[in-house]
Amino acid sequence: MYGRRKAKPIGFSNRDIPRRLVSVGVHYIVDLDNVDNDLIVDNDKLTEICNNSLEKGEATILDKMIHHFEPHGLTLLYLLSESHFSMHTWPEHQKIRIDFFTCEQNESKCISVIDHLKSEFESTSMKINILRR
Repeated sequence: MYGRRKAKPIGFSNRDIPRRLVSVGVHYIVDLDNVDNDLIVDNDKLTEICNNSLEKGEATILDKMIHHFEPHGLTLLYLLSESHFSMHTWPEHQKIRIDFFTCEQNESKCISVIDHLKSEFESTSMKINILRR
């Protein structure tokens, strides 16, 4: 039909569309598969790896939460002044998932965190997705 306009979702207007999209941070989504059985059940070692990775990237840890699952498994959450970092393990599937979002403008610091993770999990299948947000 001629002259009909497309409906917009309620509460949406052209003013809501940013004129220029600005990236405020970088989001790293890291999938580790086929993680070594001895490593994936060693919660202390995994916590140490995360601590060292964030230290290498000069991240400022404001708070940290750790939850150990029985008989095995781990969830780590770091509140960073730059944003956040989390790790979740599934030892029964040999999988680890890491989520690292940072508003840090110095991308070399972010890459230091990821490079340290790569070196610690070098024998593991690793897939990294990077989102500019």
